Amino acid sequence: MGSTADLFPGDKYFKSFTKTWHNKPYPQISPLLPTLQATSNVVFITGGGTGIGKATAIAFAQAGAKVIAIFGRRVERLQTAAEEIRKANPNGKTAVIFEAVDLSRRAAVDAAFAKALAKAGETQIDIFIHNAGILQTHGLVAGYDYDEFRNGVELNMFGAFNAVQAMYPLLAPDAKVFNISSGIAHINTLPRVWAYASTKIANARMFEFLQSENPNLRVVNIQPGVIDTEINASTEMNGIGVDHIDLPAHFLVWLASSEADFLQGRFVWVNWDVDELKGRADEIKSSQVLTLGLHGVPM
Repeated sequence: MGSTADLFPGDKYFKSFTKTWHNKPYPQISPLLPTLQATSNVVFITGGGTGIGKATAIAFAQAGAKVIAIFGRRVERLQTAAEEIRKANPNGKTAVIFEAVDLSRRAAVDAAFAKALAKAGETQIDIFIHNAGILQTHGLVAGYDYDEFRNGVELNMFGAFNAVQAMYPLLAPDAKVFNISSGIAHINTLPRVWAYASTKIANARMFEFLQSENPNLRVVNIQPGVIDTEINASTEMNGIGVDHIDLPAHFLVWLASSEADFLQGRFVWVNWDVDELKGRADEIKSSQVLTLGLHGVPM
């Protein structure tokens, strides 16, 4: 696809890569499907105590994951989430681990991940999902508060960097690595959100490089939809849940399955229809479509 003229209508906000646009879960991505079961998988999720991270952990428990480890800064949120996740496994066989950690502190992240893996039985991480992050205060580039920008860089960019450094030595050889990004990383510029967009596009490129350096892995950047979560509490999106929170959660379970092998190294939106994506697998694998780059110049 070379221009927006090639795209489909999507919803009232965005164009779409597929003709069908989803706002809520649908049967083809149900974590209860036999083809999407994750019974032997160890799953690590940063930002797993609330919002999309918690919903994703619940979905993987429904898919029968062997171990789910969640990480976040607030112990009480992690404890509550862990109970919900345990109850979500239909057979009660998912072991749930949680570790409180500030991802901006490298040594603490290393220790938390190693401790969680020890609790999991000294195995390896099969699926890693980086979901943690904050939404910086909106404002213009010129005159933006230095401390606010630095705080965002530390929590979003350093947090993602530290998570990659800590998890990489613990990965299974054919692990799946998913970065919860944002469409803000590549859509046309929107007023006053440059700080958040900058961290998101930087992280997405980092994960693209991780994929290039490790062709045995499946690394994917994801736009998780527009969800009514805490991160939007101080924005104009507060209270506007355009997409159901289980849509990204269930999509990620599908993305971890063998059906999504062809999306290795790509940037995808959870709103896109998986059957239509599979129908375009050859096109996706043989081109630079769904990767970050310069518009109109396939370098």
